[in-house]
Amino acid sequence: MAEQLFATRGLGVPNHEIVTAAGQHNRSALTYHFGSRTGLINAVCERHETPIAQHRQHLIARLPGSEGRTTRQLVEAYIQPIAAEMLRCAPSHWARLSELLQTGPALGPSRGDETSARPWPQQRADAVLADLLGLMVAHLSHLPELEAAGRVTLTAQFASGGLARWERDSQAGVDVVPLAPFTLILTDLAVAMLDAPSSLSADRDGHPAHGRMSAPVGC
Repeated sequence: MAEQLFATRGLGVPNHEIVTAAGQHNRSALTYHFGSRTGLINAVCERHETPIAQHRQHLIARLPGSEGRTTRQLVEAYIQPIAAEMLRCAPSHWARLSELLQTGPALGPSRGDETSARPWPQQRADAVLADLLGLMVAHLSHLPELEAAGRVTLTAQFASGGLARWERDSQAGVDVVPLAPFTLILTDLAVAMLDAPSSLSADRDGHPAHGRMSAPVGC
């Protein structure tokens, strides 16, 4: 229930509403069971992140060598475990909560609830995800490293945001395609983002250099 409240109303939902939604009457129940709001959010994250990391590790282990792997295989290793977890927990709220944690909400207490002023948890370290993102950057070796890393970050944010949007729309009654075909569409778009030709040229130090635009003839 806490996960649903966080996903649908944001991380600033008051503690007393979380306790009430869980069927508890003692306002200190959250602190008793989880130590703090941060502890509660960490417990929710661990519930999903563990199976996602295990699934992702399995897909990474099946990847061919660097010369044979494709952009699509790498993107699938990012998207498929999240989609599988959404199906496992249907109706899912994880994609939206994950997006909230990634974007880093503004800090501050909710009115009338001093405990919500505690810091939100930092995005949890995920060694498997870090390995996958590193493989994606290495796969874009034809690009300067900074540009490749930036492109991978934007693509991962796009994919996560797309899944969160599908989750939000599907539960709001919006007519959406089923998750499986949507995942294929999202994968196609993410692959295109990574494989798109670069409009930047790199100097010797690997920094992008923007070319000057020529003035139109006659000006």
